[in-house]
Amino acid sequence: MSEETKPRKNWESSIEKQIREAMEHGEFDNLRGAGKPLDLGENPYAPEDWRLAFKVLKDAGFAPEWIEQGKEIRNELRALATLLDSQSRWQRERRGKLKILTPDKMIAEHEHLEASIEKTSGIYRQRATALNKTIDTFNLQVPDMMLQVPRLKIEEEIERFHKACR
Repeated sequence: MSEETKPRKNWESSIEKQIREAMEHGEFDNLRGAGKPLDLGENPYAPEDWRLAFKVLKDAGFAPEWIEQGKEIRNELRALATLLDSQSRWQRERRGKLKILTPDKMIAEHEHLEASIEKTSGIYRQRATALNKTIDTFNLQVPDMMLQVPRLKIEEEIERFHKACR
């Protein structure tokens, strides 16, 4: 069986094959800029009429308001997810220990856990409602629809949280 007709154990795409062959033939040797860092000073995707404004803001250590607001939104999304995750994990751990309690302590602990779920749900609902307002403002400011952030489905998340606590 020739080398060409042998079945390959590791399949490679035709692109990978072309790259490998080009490397073997030295076609990537001595490329312009080889070994030098990439110039990321300008965003090639920024509209031409906005580039100077972006450069001035960047040089001054600022970003457009919608970029800063996007960072705040991502941070609050993470914080809200962490709130529900940590609380549901805590709930499951505490519920796992209910069966070793006396009946009267079990009832008191169960009531405490239910009150904690409602308190966390209230905090989440309040913060998520405020975040949705921020998301609405952000979505009106971004220069491209692809950059928009979906609103939180608050009641669905709270329902998922309640289920995760059990």
